[in-house]
Amino acid sequence: MSLLRVNYPCKADLSDSARYSTMPRGRDRDGLRPSGSWLLAIAVSWCTLAGPSNAMGFNLIIAFDGGLTASQQAVFTEAENFWSSQINGYLPGIVQNSVVIQAKGMNIDGEGMIFGQAGPTQTTLQGGYRITVSGRMFFDTADLANLEATGRFGEVIEHEMGHVLGLGTLWTSNGVYNHGTGQYTGAKGLAAYRTEFNQPTATFIPVELGGAAGTSNAHWDEVDKDDVNGGNELTGITDPLGRDMRHELMTGWLNSPTFVSRMSVQSLGDIGFDVVPEPGSRALLIGALILVWGSARQACRSLVKRRNDQSHADLRDSRRPKCC
Repeated sequence: MSLLRVNYPCKADLSDSARYSTMPRGRDRDGLRPSGSWLLAIAVSWCTLAGPSNAMGFNLIIAFDGGLTASQQAVFTEAENFWSSQINGYLPGIVQNSVVIQAKGMNIDGEGMIFGQAGPTQTTLQGGYRITVSGRMFFDTADLANLEATGRFGEVIEHEMGHVLGLGTLWTSNGVYNHGTGQYTGAKGLAAYRTEFNQPTATFIPVELGGAAGTSNAHWDEVDKDDVNGGNELTGITDPLGRDMRHELMTGWLNSPTFVSRMSVQSLGDIGFDVVPEPGSRALLIGALILVWGSARQACRSLVKRRNDQSHADLRDSRRPKCC
């Protein structure tokens, strides 16, 4: 079972929280929402280019088992929606289409250390992948009120939910990580890491070897928190927005503001999931289609304007007295 530990005693700065989003709300160049027909065209293009996947889709089912207030339970919806938005379904050969997760608040180790722990409780082998059938997420009741009040509870839920899906917990079972090496070698996750974090020659993604059991070998690597500098170091590995790997959601310590990398999402494709593609593939093509549509629309408007201007000019000419 994987553990998430707070970056203690450092306090998290929540003033500029960053969160991964798949796509901003679409607006055309005039500030209007795209028309229904254009949205349909995008959807058709997306589905046509999707390639082989499990048409059954994907569903997360949360079963609450006590220890969480109604307001805390409500936070789970955002985390569930996030992961569901990144997963189209499973790869061919996998007939499962859902994961059931038990969620419970309980005493773990008191305030300020381990926030939660999670992992699969039942797995199955399908299509050549070891995948989760059901799992559990436990949250320390000593930390819940503070996490909820500071807005970090959603980050912790997303993190633990990622472990139930297999991030850090089913790596070895799926042949993408050898325990103790600190080297994740899954092809899809690695390709995203090379691009997103400007590591073009990388042969593996660094995996955490520090911390206790449940933290080591189950998270992306960040600078060890037990060193003499008090855990304030950055890794120096950053994405195009300048966000350091230390703040990635699936590292072993909660360092706000967090973000979810494309690397984490794409690595799910190494363990049996069909995920939302990298911006360099379908999304990029759709972006290009949008640009082409915008250019064609503008050209059409310009043509109509020239014709109208010409019509007005012809009308003015027809009213002018002819020279003798």
